[in-house]
Parts: sequence; structure tokens; C-alpha cells
Amino acid sequence: METVSFMWTIVIIGISTVFLCLLSLVAMVGFFKFIFVRSPKKSTTIVASLAQAAPAAASVKAGGVDGSVIAAIVAAIAAASGSPASSIRIASLERSGFNTPVWGYADRVASSGTNGRA
Repeated sequence: METVSFMWTIVIIGISTVFLCLLSLVAMVGFFKFIFVRSPKKSTTIVASLAQAAPAAASVKAGGVDGSVIAAIVAAIAAASGSPASSIRIASLERSGFNTPVWGYADRVASSGTNGRA
């Protein structure tokens, strides 16, 4: 009977060791998040510049694209680049069409012709 109790002692010690190591890893990752991750600056200058640029972008219709779409594109570019939206000028806007490889497009055409029926 000593071997059975010894076996369960080893199992419990092993499981608790793994559990404690996992908990310490979670704690270290959480601690590193507080040290190394910086919170983004909340500035009102981007919001103010978007408010100025949005009416100008909304009045333009480029290539049949709605002005609100243009304003959203300008806002996304401004947010990604960190520059004010008033400094961004969209010269032209075109639809890009398909950016799928030929074999993917051919498969879509073949499957759409059968309406999903085999």
C-alpha cells in the first residue's frame, strides 16, 4: 500500500507544480503588460481636425463613392499615420476590383454558376 499512496503523492505534487507555474506565467505576462505597453494618447486635436476635414471630404464625390466613405478613409489614414486629417489630400479614389488570385476567382465563378448544387 505504500506504493499507491506514494504514487498519488507524486501525481498531486506534479499537478500542483504545473498549476503554480502556469499561474506565475499569467502573473508575469500581466506584470509585463503594465510595464511595456503604453496607453495611446487621447488627444482632441485629431477629433478637431477630423471635424474640419469631414465637411470638405463629404462635399466631394470621387468616382461615385459617397462622401462619408471618403471621410472614413481620411480618418483611418490620419489615425494610422498620426498626422492631422486636414493635411491629408485624396487625389483620386478608384475601386480596386478583385485582389484574389486567378484560381480563387475561377473557383468562385464555377461554384456560383451551380447555385451551390452538386
